[in-house]
Amino acid sequence: MIARLLALLLVLAGAGVLVAVFRPEPPAEAIELASSRQCLECHADVAAEWQASHHSIAYTNPEVVKLSQDFRNEECLACHAPRPVLLFAPGERVLARASERALGVDCLACHAHPDGGVATSNPRPSAKAPCRPRTTPRIQDVDHCGSCHNQHATVEQWRASPAEIEGQPIKGDGCLHCHMPVAWRAGGRQGSDHSFRAGHDLGALQQAVRLTGEWRAGALVRLVNFGAAHNFPTDERSRAADLQLRWRQGGEWGEWQHLWRFRDPYRDETDLTNTQLPSGETWEQQVDAPPGADGAEARLLYRTNPFQPDDEATEVARLLLEP
Repeated sequence: MIARLLALLLVLAGAGVLVAVFRPEPPAEAIELASSRQCLECHADVAAEWQASHHSIAYTNPEVVKLSQDFRNEECLACHAPRPVLLFAPGERVLARASERALGVDCLACHAHPDGGVATSNPRPSAKAPCRPRTTPRIQDVDHCGSCHNQHATVEQWRASPAEIEGQPIKGDGCLHCHMPVAWRAGGRQGSDHSFRAGHDLGALQQAVRLTGEWRAGALVRLVNFGAAHNFPTDERSRAADLQLRWRQGGEWGEWQHLWRFRDPYRDETDLTNTQLPSGETWEQQVDAPPGADGAEARLLYRTNPFQPDDEATEVARLLLEP
């Protein structure tokens, strides 16, 4: 009898251990998100990517401050310190927020859900997370980005772009295809890269356009938009890409000469026209060689503002042309 009782007690004890081991951990107490700084505490790896992006300095970037006249041009505020995009209809222009503008385009700008918690593209978000993530497919849609990035028709350009260029798929399902590729983080977790590689990233620029040409009694220069599913350059009217050319005569290189500018001018620049290079298209120009020239060199410079000097611009590509 005693042996049976001991055996029963052991079984019950074992069952208690199993229940303790496999019992679901209760969810953490829900928190009310008042600032994106709260997100940084749990998502340090994502935060590090975001902090390396131009979203994080959208309001404090000295170049932006200068071009917006220290935000006296209040039209700039809405996209450089936006309220949560999900508070607005898809593609609708956002409004500026009044607090913590120094955080720029912060976590809550894209992820704050109107019904509380945060929006995520994860189809199986953790119910234990204190921020109560909700699967929200809209945050992957082009119109989610378009609330800010379609002010200069980038989303319209994307919709008009070809599905393939040179036999390769180009546009994917939207902006994230190129600008938020897969990122692998600690513990083998898969996510999306929050560094938002674009015009400030040399690799992204080189994946967008290709500089080619040949010697034909001078320089035949081509620029192909083979990798961007929108115009090049796009979005901000301050962006400009310049092709320059120089000649070699007697073994000596001459000065760089302006060949062409790709840019969508500001509205008040009424004497200029839009010279952006659409997706899948090629720009080409023949320049006859001056007497005695035995070679030429072309280069593409990308400027984050049209007044940026050559030595501060990003050299995207350089091409040597010889007979």
